[in-house]
Amino acid sequence: MVEFAKQDWLGQHRQQSKGRLKRALYFFLRPLLSRRYSRYLAAETMTTCRPRWVLGSRGMPLETRRRWGAKYLPNLRDATLLVQGTGTGWDVISWARLKPRRIIGTDMFAFEESWQEIARYCLDRYRVPVEFRTAILEDHGFLDSGSVNFIASDAVYEHCKDLPRVMRESHRLLAPGGYLYASYGPLYCCAGGDHFSGRGGLAHSYNHLRLDQAAYHRYLAEHRQEVEDFQNGVRYLELDLFSRLTTGEYLAIYREAGFMVTELVLELSDEALAFKQRFPQEFREMVKRNAGRCGPDDFLIKAHLLILQKPAGPR
Repeated sequence: MVEFAKQDWLGQHRQQSKGRLKRALYFFLRPLLSRRYSRYLAAETMTTCRPRWVLGSRGMPLETRRRWGAKYLPNLRDATLLVQGTGTGWDVISWARLKPRRIIGTDMFAFEESWQEIARYCLDRYRVPVEFRTAILEDHGFLDSGSVNFIASDAVYEHCKDLPRVMRESHRLLAPGGYLYASYGPLYCCAGGDHFSGRGGLAHSYNHLRLDQAAYHRYLAEHRQEVEDFQNGVRYLELDLFSRLTTGEYLAIYREAGFMVTELVLELSDEALAFKQRFPQEFREMVKRNAGRCGPDDFLIKAHLLILQKPAGPR
């Protein structure tokens, strides 16, 4: 029987934060890193996705991502922000530092204790009112259409089993001309796409795709811990909270919902690249076995960071 523990919200916030020196270093290295990682992707992927950057597992620290998103809100002080899938609420703090007029954070699970503490923290420190609500992303009926200027989420969309419905609701909530920022991953076809594979070493990085059902369940039983984080692979596996979408499928869903893809950053998995180099035969067999669901580059693309816009005029 696995027990679940919830992380401390302030600890999560501090863990994600990087110092100014590291952020400056990433700024100057980003073009070089992008040229390096772009070489691993097919020309067709680069042409179809047209990413601004192709990076490794690092290169866009949290504060950089926040300012990247906020540049699309020139009237930030008058804006209402919706933070989707906020969990304990830790990510709200980094948006509150930018001092919007109001923040609404939602999640399908209630984290009442940390939500109350974070709301007080943001009001006392940044003078930003924060409201938390328990709600599924597919239905935010408590909010009027066009009532939100900016939507943000981190590590959420890879868990949406009905992402088209989530995006239609997001489109409804955004005011015309409004923007949506999202970062999410690992994507399911990549190394560790089940938020669990990789425990036990590099050779296990793709166990969710390479093992048959019986072997996979044995692997889970052998490597799960007595106490697991409430927001990690074991919990997500129990609830089957995975979208299982490829990069192309994500982008098609956004466009079908009425969004324009303004900017896209692709993040490659260093573990995936290492697995491909160390176990080339196993990698080729896996690609062949899953050819109907993933293209070759989908096994390398770990995450997306993107900006979407709802057009100012009618669809």
